[in-house]
Amino acid sequence: MQRLDKYLANLGLASRRETPALCKAGCVLVNGEVVKKSDFKLFGGELLTFQGQEIKVLEKVYAVLYKSAGYISSDEDEFGYPSYKKQMLNCPYVELLHVAGRLDVDTEGLLLLSNDGQFIHQVISPKWEKEKEYEVWLREEISPTDCEQLAKGVQLDDGYLTKPAKVQQLEEKKILLTITEGKYHQVKRMLQAVGNEVVYLKRLRIGDWTLEGLEKGQWKLIENE
Repeated sequence: MQRLDKYLANLGLASRRETPALCKAGCVLVNGEVVKKSDFKLFGGELLTFQGQEIKVLEKVYAVLYKSAGYISSDEDEFGYPSYKKQMLNCPYVELLHVAGRLDVDTEGLLLLSNDGQFIHQVISPKWEKEKEYEVWLREEISPTDCEQLAKGVQLDDGYLTKPAKVQQLEEKKILLTITEGKYHQVKRMLQAVGNEVVYLKRLRIGDWTLEGLEKGQWKLIENE
């Protein structure tokens, strides 16, 4: 349960100071009824209409974005790059969302997003061993021996030994790599450890969540099952 004015503020639609006047002006409806008080209680599942825009009231939101290269996995623009949120401006819940597992600015693919802190922790914590599957294009041909090394675990440049991975060779310079960790630049560093270089990287899946039905820059709401 939460107050109407707080929910509108969290969505970035109106500040808590602005909401009382908007309510009095008849700009806010809940389930088709005009709400005159900004402290109106929302319990989840209601249909909120704000200045003609219809939004289902959700306490917890889960979404997948097919992030394009050139966007940073931060809630705000940084280092001269736009935030991934710039690709979700048509999502009414965008201001609620945070990333569960970042992608490098030059990496494309699946970003998992939520405002559920426990869910985010379970996705990014190695303890839960959520699989993360990547399509990896390489500078040089990769040998069966290199694939076997990656599958067993390789030592990164800081001495860390990666956990076993799943490796499927698709082409001479292309593999599917599935890991359960999320170390800094891990996929790129794993390939460096076997003397190769990543030239293109796309995340296809986290756990059971995929990019199915999405083009670059598109998003969809998902269920947390």
